[in-house]
This record gives sequence, structure tokens and C-alpha cells, in this order.
Amino acid sequence: MQQALRYDHYKVLGVPRDATATEIKRAYRDRVKQWHPDRNDSARAPEVFQALHQAYLILSDDAARAEYNAQLRFYRRADAPAHAKPPAHNTHARRPMADERPVTRTDRTLFRGLHATGLAFGVLLVSGICIGCVFFGWPLYTLLFLLPGLAVIPDSLAGLRAK
Repeated sequence: MQQALRYDHYKVLGVPRDATATEIKRAYRDRVKQWHPDRNDSARAPEVFQALHQAYLILSDDAARAEYNAQLRFYRRADAPAHAKPPAHNTHARRPMADERPVTRTDRTLFRGLHATGLAFGVLLVSGICIGCVFFGWPLYTLLFLLPGLAVIPDSLAGLRAK
């Protein structure tokens, strides 16, 4: 089972995705000197040092790097658009707009059917309650049940008018 990615190893080391082994090694050495817990008093130093070491171990081994790149591509496809930061805990991030299919005639027909159903519900609810109050002597407080019908009717009409 694949382990979730905690860090982008390329960003941790500050190298581009097409960096050579020499560039990766140089970046690793520079950053390790800066973040080594013996030389850096920051509370984050041990965590950053471990992340740097893990990134170097994976990116310096060709097989591990290829596997990591495949895993990174998988996570990037599942992430939200590049201009928006995905929430760290959200596993249902939206895919980029370019991957969505265009709206078809069938989709429009389905939505028109839903709006027509909503309109029928609203009209029947309003007319049924009004008839009940006028002809059958229902108490006037039942008129409060008109509110959902009155809320649905304008939305349904707007949906039916939309192209």
C-alpha cells in the first residue's frame, strides 16, 4: 500500500524535477549544513533535517525516484487546480476544469425535468393547502406550510427559463 506524501521532495531540496544527481547532492549538502540540529537551534531543525534526509534518499536512488515521480503524478492529478491550495485533510479535492466534460443536451433535459418536477411540487403544495383552508376548514396556521412551495416555484421557473 502506498504511503501518503508528506512533502514534495523536490521542493524540500529546492531543485527542479529534472535535476541531475549532482544537483540533488549539492542541494542536499547545502541544506543539511543549514538545518543540522547541532548547528541550528530552531525547534523545527530536527524535522526539517529528517525531511531533507528522506528526500535525498529517495531522489538519489534512480528506482526510488521513478516510483516517487509516479506517486507524485497520481497525487497531482487528484489535487485541486494549481491556482488553489487543496485542504490538507480533504480527500475529495476537485479535479481541474480541463478534465470536466462539456454540458450535453441530455444534461440540460435532466435539469429541465428536475425543475419541472419542482414546479409541479410547489404549485400542488400551494394550491392544495389553499383549497384545504378555504373549502375544508383547515386551521389558518397550516398556511405556514406554503413557504416551501413558495420558495420552490421561483427557482423552478428560473431553471426552466435558463438556456
